Amino acid sequence: MIAIYDHLIAVLVGSVIILLLFNVQQRAQQSSVERTMLYMTKSSTLDLGSYLKRDLMNAGFDTPPVETGILKHNTNTDGLTDTLVFWGVGASGERTRIAYGVSVVDTALIDGQQKPLFEMRRYERRGAEFVRNGGSTPTLTQFKVDLLTSGNTPTDIGTARRLRLRLTNAVLPQFESDEHLKGYRQLHWGVTLNPPGLQ
Repeated sequence: MIAIYDHLIAVLVGSVIILLLFNVQQRAQQSSVERTMLYMTKSSTLDLGSYLKRDLMNAGFDTPPVETGILKHNTNTDGLTDTLVFWGVGASGERTRIAYGVSVVDTALIDGQQKPLFEMRRYERRGAEFVRNGGSTPTLTQFKVDLLTSGNTPTDIGTARRLRLRLTNAVLPQFESDEHLKGYRQLHWGVTLNPPGLQ
């Protein structure tokens, strides 16, 4: 009888240890996936920011004398830039019109609130039409380009000398139980530029 109790206790203790090890392994795997997702979102945000910075530094490039460097700037009711058209440098290095357009592609629960997710699309004018040439992942929660004077006060397209770019990218959790990711729900990136073509 004592031998049976010893075997039962050994089986129970072994089962508990196996369950604990399984749980630790599963959490380590989830943590690895979360770190990878956070890294990919950071990388995507920094790549998009660097690309936009390089593109917007060429705003107003070789502008014709009768036009302004910024041709169109539209802000929607949420205060986000949904259209920006400017003279810039195309993929082959020539002067062309560049357009940014933002459209809602989905919604997500971020920091306890339902927020729209945007995709920014970049277009170049080739001939008589605009052709898509780049863009962002569909996880932006903010895309805003402010037109500023040289003194950093808001202005219109005719007197813009600086551009302030702000974007926010959502970090979408892989698992519903990711409580510790609450501090990483959004990544913010911004810069103020002085494009030589707008001076």
